[in-house]
Amino acid sequence: MPTAPMPEAAASEPPGGPRAAGGGESPARRADYHIPVALRVSAGWSWRLIVTGAAIYILLMVVGRVRIVVIPLIAGLLIAALIHPLAHRLQRLGMNRLGAAFTALFVFFAVFVGAGVAVGFNAANEIPTVSDQVSEGVEQIRGYLRNGPLHLSQSQIDNLVDDIRKSLANNRGRLVSGVISGASVAAEVLTGLLVTLFSTFFFLYDGDRIWNWIVTRFPDGAEERVRGAGREAWNTLTGYIRGTVFVAAVDAIGITIGLVGVGVPLVAPLALLTFFGGFVPIVGATVAGAAAVLVTLVSNGVPDALIILGVVLAVQQVEGHLLQPLVMRRAVRLHPLAIVIALSAGGVLAGIPGAIAAVPFAAMVNRVAGYLAVSGK
Repeated sequence: MPTAPMPEAAASEPPGGPRAAGGGESPARRADYHIPVALRVSAGWSWRLIVTGAAIYILLMVVGRVRIVVIPLIAGLLIAALIHPLAHRLQRLGMNRLGAAFTALFVFFAVFVGAGVAVGFNAANEIPTVSDQVSEGVEQIRGYLRNGPLHLSQSQIDNLVDDIRKSLANNRGRLVSGVISGASVAAEVLTGLLVTLFSTFFFLYDGDRIWNWIVTRFPDGAEERVRGAGREAWNTLTGYIRGTVFVAAVDAIGITIGLVGVGVPLVAPLALLTFFGGFVPIVGATVAGAAAVLVTLVSNGVPDALIILGVVLAVQQVEGHLLQPLVMRRAVRLHPLAIVIALSAGGVLAGIPGAIAAVPFAAMVNRVAGYLAVSGK
C-alpha cells in the first residue's frame, strides 16, 4: 500500500524539537534540548521551592522580631471572632456600631476578669489547707520510699533532700535573675494586653471596612475571589473558636465534677487551667489532666489520684471520639498529622501563643486553598 509523501518541513525537522537545530536560537537554548525533560522539570521545581522557602523563612524571621505586636493582633482577632455574634446581635437590637463594640468587649473582659478574681480568692482560701495536705503527702512519700519496693534508709532520704536543697541554693542567682528578667516580660505582657484590647475593639467596630480596604488593593478581576476566600477564612475561624470554647467548657465541667466528688482542693484553679488548656489541642488537655492528677496525689493520696486519672481519661475519650468529630471536624477539616505539625511549628516559633494560633491558621489556609481550587483559580 503506497504511503503519503512526508512534507519537506517535517522530514527535515530535528528529533529534539521543531526548532532544535534552527539557526535562530542561541546555543544555550539548543543545549536545553539535550537535557532530559525530567531533569529540567526537577530543576524548575527545585529553584522555585528554594526561593519560596527563603521567602517564608524571611517572613517568619520578621514576624519573630515583631511578635510583641503580631501575637496581640492574632489574639485580638480570635477574641473578635468569639464575641462578634454578641456585637452583631446588639446592633440588630438597635444599638449603634460603636456602642455594640464597646458593650461586647466590656462583657467579655468582665467575664474574664471576674473568673480570674474568683479563682484567686478560691486559691487564697484553700492555700493553708493545701499546705497541710502537702506536708502529709511528703510524709507519705517518705514512708513509701522507706517501706516500698525501694527500701531506702532514712540517711539516704535525708541525703536526697539535702541534695535538692543544695541545688536550689546553688541556682538562687539564676532564680533572682529570672525574677528580674520577669519584670521586662511583665512590661511586654502589659503592652501586649493593651494592643490586644485596642485591636479587638477595632476588629469589632471597623472589621468589615478594614477588610474592604484590603480587598480593593487587589486587581479588579480578583476582588470577588479574594472576598470569597476571606469569607471562607472568617467562617472557619469563627467556627473553630466557638467549637473550641464549647469543647473546653465541657472538659472543665467534667474535670470539676470529678474533683468535687473526690474532695480535692483548688478545684477552681484546676477547672480554669483545664478550660484554657482546651485552646491548645492535644497538649493542653494532657497538661491540665496531669496537673489535676498531681494535685490529687499530693493532697488526697494514691487511690483518689487514680480516680481522677480515670475521670481525666474518660473526659478525653469523650472529647476525642464524640465532641471533636461532631463539633470541630466541620470547622477544622485537618488531618491529625497536620494538626501535630502545625502545633509543633507554632510552638517553636512563638511558644504557647503560637501553638494556640497554629491550628486555626492552618485550618484557614486549608479552607481558602480548597475554595480557590474549586473556583479554578
